[in-house]
Amino acid sequence: MEKANKKIIYEAVLAHNAFNNEIAQIGDNEYGRYHQQNADWYRSFSSKFNQIVGFTGQTVDEFTSYVASIDLTPEQKRALVELRKEPMFKRLMGETALQQKAELETVLGSKISDEGMTFADERGPRVANKTEQQLEQELDAYSDKLSELLSTGTITDEQYDSYNQNLDYIYSYYMSRSKGEQVPFRELTNAQYEQIEERALENGVDFSEQMRIENRDLMYGHEELQKLQSQGMRR
Repeated sequence: MEKANKKIIYEAVLAHNAFNNEIAQIGDNEYGRYHQQNADWYRSFSSKFNQIVGFTGQTVDEFTSYVASIDLTPEQKRALVELRKEPMFKRLMGETALQQKAELETVLGSKISDEGMTFADERGPRVANKTEQQLEQELDAYSDKLSELLSTGTITDEQYDSYNQNLDYIYSYYMSRSKGEQVPFRELTNAQYEQIEERALENGVDFSEQMRIENRDLMYGHEELQKLQSQGMRR
């Protein structure tokens, strides 16, 4: 089976399992609405995978057998690239890959983190994310290290592929965080959702518009923090 087909199966099954996991937590008294929102995203990813590859079956086993047997067209490959650009998709794959962080750090002999400089103001200490450039440089260095380990026989071809893929997922997620793409998908309690609804009523707008306004304000704060870090790095 082609590596690209294996990757589709891995990602689609992960999205399917993540959906089931979120559905099981919708009854949570504190975070139920957040789990519902996540479930909606993961359901949409599963649907997009089915649509992209032309799968019309029902079960995960059927999907796996079907994808293992197809040759991807250029159009399908382009559609997959677009799907993988989704911030919530980057988050799912990144957070899953981060479960292997300790093993990766041992293999690479380096700490994997996107934490940048810490700044303090009236709101207390805030930690910036590393810049995209910093993260890209780290990813390149770690990829080179894996190639070196493979060439010396320290790791196998299978380990190399697994480590490399997880690094790509992790750093795609880290770069998304650095750009502020993850701001709209922050974890909120049911009480926080209710507070946003109350503010929407006070401001005479619907919930979606109020959420958009608050996400925009949070994004300004994120960009301000990232700018402070960039200025600090240039000193």
